[in-house]
Amino acid sequence: MHALPGGNDLCFVTAVTSDDVVEHLEKCGVSVVQGPVARLGALGPITSVYCHDPDQNLIEIASYQG
Repeated sequence: MHALPGGNDLCFVTAVTSDDVVEHLEKCGVSVVQGPVARLGALGPITSVYCHDPDQNLIEIASYQG
């Protein structure tokens, strides 16, 4: 089986706030698809920011810090 471009989604947990994530992504020229949005993670409430990688995979960057 071969994966199609854009057919994956990945979640990364970070120790920085979602506002800092958005600021960093914007400085790097990365468009935010959605967020920050409140979600429920494995360890409790998280705040997530979503963007796409160059292959159009959905990337979620989640923070327990808000």
